[in-house]
Amino acid sequence: MVTSGRLAPARGSNFQNSEHHNDMSNHERFNVVYDGPALAEHRMDVRDLAPSLVAIADLFTAANKELNGDSADVRVEVKGSFKAGSFELDLIFVQQLLAQIRDIFAGSSASAISNAYTILTILGLIGGGGVVGLQRKLRGRRPHRIDQIGEVSHVWITETESVEVEAGVVRLWRNTVVRSSLSKTLSPLEREGISNFGIVRGEQVELIIEDHELASFATINNDSGEVVSDSVARKVVLVESVVFKDGNKWRVHDGQYPFFAAIDDEAFLANVNDGERFGKGDVLVVDLRQMQTIEAGTLKTEYRIVKVHEHRAPLQQTLL
Repeated sequence: MVTSGRLAPARGSNFQNSEHHNDMSNHERFNVVYDGPALAEHRMDVRDLAPSLVAIADLFTAANKELNGDSADVRVEVKGSFKAGSFELDLIFVQQLLAQIRDIFAGSSASAISNAYTILTILGLIGGGGVVGLQRKLRGRRPHRIDQIGEVSHVWITETESVEVEAGVVRLWRNTVVRSSLSKTLSPLEREGISNFGIVRGEQVELIIEDHELASFATINNDSGEVVSDSVARKVVLVESVVFKDGNKWRVHDGQYPFFAAIDDEAFLANVNDGERFGKGDVLVVDLRQMQTIEAGTLKTEYRIVKVHEHRAPLQQTLL
């Protein structure tokens, strides 16, 4: 277990400007620490370290692009007496505002720019929440649904459990480059003897992620697309075909068009397995989840029946 004493940086971490940073840049200095029995001698295999450093840079670049578009560029610098193999890195996250917005920097538009500190906070590398906190809550699963009200998002972990986060946290979580870069940053923890990843600012331990948490940050194959819409609504659907094999989807019709939907309601499936009779045209009153993702440039829509509230006989012909 990493403690604050163990994580304390060997070099000073006071906030300070480098000579090449002008007044149109802002930066945050912090230490990245990989810890564990294998690193007792303060040495780390560069084949593990180098990809992690690149992943950290990619993480910040993707987060900045998602939140700020083309308004600012970022880079990550190694500060001080760094040499390959050290397990403790003194890094500076530098954000450079682009020339075209310098004239309005002092105006109201400046508030729309997420600065370096804000990006670190939304990512969850400092502050104890953000994307890191959300992924810890989700534990590698997709959310049940996400409801956005203004700048606040309610992420439903299950039907009854939710967490409230800033809308920017969900934006970054939905960004596949952000999630994959975070996963690669933590990849050294897959090695035996490397058990902790930490972020330190000054004397403050901002974040500790342990090796047993890796599953929460793993890249999930079936969640490779960018989620652009995720909602649940009460619907009435007509059954067109029933599939009794686990994992298969039912074909239903909502009065406009047919589609296949997975069944997530375990109590309903138990009734089906116990012999509840179904036929073409039967009516189901359900909570229907519709999720749209963009994968490889293609928009895909997935339907899942979260809860079956009623099973009714087929509608009378005169009502169709």
